[in-house]
Amino acid sequence: MRLRAILALTVAAALAACASPEPVPLDTITSAAASGADPADSQSRLKALLADEQRLNDVFGRLVTANADLCGETYVPAFGFRLWSITDFAEPIRDAAHAAFALDERLQVYAVAADQPADKAGVKPGDILKSVEGRKLALGPEGRTQFAEGVTAGLLKRGAVRFVFERDGRTRKATLKALKSCPYAVALAVGDDPNAATDGATVFVTTGMLAFARDDRDLATVLGHEIAHAIKGHPRHPAARTERTGVSGAGRVFGAVIDLAAGLGDAAAGALGLSSARQNSIAAEIEADRIGLYLAARAGYDVANAAEIWRRLDKEFPSTSDGGWTHPASSERFDLMKATAAEIAEKRENSLPLTPDPPPSS
Repeated sequence: MRLRAILALTVAAALAACASPEPVPLDTITSAAASGADPADSQSRLKALLADEQRLNDVFGRLVTANADLCGETYVPAFGFRLWSITDFAEPIRDAAHAAFALDERLQVYAVAADQPADKAGVKPGDILKSVEGRKLALGPEGRTQFAEGVTAGLLKRGAVRFVFERDGRTRKATLKALKSCPYAVALAVGDDPNAATDGATVFVTTGMLAFARDDRDLATVLGHEIAHAIKGHPRHPAARTERTGVSGAGRVFGAVIDLAAGLGDAAAGALGLSSARQNSIAAEIEADRIGLYLAARAGYDVANAAEIWRRLDKEFPSTSDGGWTHPASSERFDLMKATAAEIAEKRENSLPLTPDPPPSS
């Protein structure tokens, strides 16, 4: 892989870092309706969602950087921080966002992935990004463009980017080298049902799934599964076609953790609900389970009992126990994942590479 591969998607990745990617099947933190008429309720809700964003950013960042070599020839630079501004929020909740996070039109850090370059350099949520590569950033959308251009320039010149942040009125300089990352984004969707899906470019995870996946190992298992779908191109597979439109499922969500019983709405139904595609869909789910467990293990998560999340889904959502139209039965999924976990443990014991056979990007 060459530097041009890193730069091919730099601008897109840099801009995506500023706000949740569109389209999103459910409300995100920037568009979620206020939880109540009281402004204090809205502020509390936003702060709770931000905690979910931080956890999601931690686990997802660890997965996509640890597995960049399995994601194909194209990758993007990752510094481990995400940005937003008040203009990213829907008009009805801008006052609450301003009060909760002191947001204005300047780009502000809202999540910093643990142990990644920004975190190691001391960047914190709430920091204001003042300049990139010596260029002061303008307000609003123009600042996003300048950010992307500065990142590209820094990577081309020295393989690192010079940032200046502001915190409590003081400026802080940081020169960050980028990690290679799989070319996928993540978006938190506001919804009580525990679910996750991908359109091949973005992994969507509901707040309900953040609550259901009680520890980061569980969340890594779910995210690994969705990243595996993206690596294998399952959302673009002919099995994701819809009988109604005859168009590809790319751009729609695919591989929802829970089938239509508690899915992500019409988009999920359109991508997933076809009996004619059932056999191929089940094969894709099994493949994503297997590869996803490897992705989690390679990122350092203990996957020995990772299959327990499917057992809990089976118990708490019994309508999914037979797999529905597109998923293997929970008992089958549990057995297959236990076998994969044992295979991973054996490879570790024998100091063999933690790579599924065949490699996912082959």
